[in-house]
Amino acid sequence: MIKDILEGLDIDYNPENQNRNNVLAGLWNEFIGEKISKIAKFHEMSKDNTLVIVCADSYVANELYYNKEKILNFMVEKAEKLGIKIKDIIFNYKKWKENNNE
Repeated sequence: MIKDILEGLDIDYNPENQNRNNVLAGLWNEFIGEKISKIAKFHEMSKDNTLVIVCADSYVANELYYNKEKILNFMVEKAEKLGIKIKDIIFNYKKWKENNNE
């Protein structure tokens, strides 16, 4: 029953992909740096291979969006070497409170 519910969501619930998410989080932190990684964190990869980055507020999301092409190119290049396919990246500030217990 829970598996059926999770399949309906647009998230990748497969436990085997936890390692992939850890790799992607590491790549994100490598690119963005320690200072920015405190206010913009890798959240998940959706089923359509889109990275979701949660941001502390709309200002952070907008600043990252302006650099989206540069960020996406880095992430795609590094991830492809590891066999991970990335199509797009989105920056979501609304999920920040949910994920950081604020």
